[in-house]
Amino acid sequence: MITFLLMVVFAGALALAAFCAGSETGLLSLNRGRITHLAREGSRAAKILAAALADLPNTVTTLLVGNNLAAVVYSSTSAAIAQRLFPGSPAAKLAWSAAAALAVLYLGEFLPKLFCTARPLRRMLSLAQTFRVFSLALRPLGVALNAAINLFISRRPLPRERLTTGDLLTILKDRKDGVRLTDFESALISRILVLRKKGAEVTPEALLSAIDD
Repeated sequence: MITFLLMVVFAGALALAAFCAGSETGLLSLNRGRITHLAREGSRAAKILAAALADLPNTVTTLLVGNNLAAVVYSSTSAAIAQRLFPGSPAAKLAWSAAAALAVLYLGEFLPKLFCTARPLRRMLSLAQTFRVFSLALRPLGVALNAAINLFISRRPLPRERLTTGDLLTILKDRKDGVRLTDFESALISRILVLRKKGAEVTPEALLSAIDD
């Protein structure tokens, strides 16, 4: 019974490590313009991701805390399982340790990161609710750790995020992953691109022509 419980905790720690690794890479790979657009359209999942990106230092710290907790639990339960399964065989324990290390590297790091970077928006939207529960559970610890770090390291404020011309072109051309623009939004974005190409200042008055068009 104890061995079975150790196996369950072992698998859970591996799953937590995979979730943290994939979520971190997926969040950093997201196009913020798409997330902002979907959040304004009313997507609850996009709003969760937008809030996480708005507080990126604490979000990353929370994921790192979760990943380290998972690593500690994984290694501890792995050693306990090896001791119970192979009490008198050092070679078997060594083989188990090697297999466990390969499993956490492949299943807990490489594969989830590859999975989330392949289609980051779609993957992260599907994981948003799970990420919210995880974040609520570990966010206090992450915030406390981040505050402790700030006591010793002076941090400059993050630059304010801006939509670049490349972001606008991506939103216009690539409508995969659920991104949908109305004709009015497309007209406004097109007008912004024209004004920037001409070197003109983007003002509300200059955008009014998009409505007439």
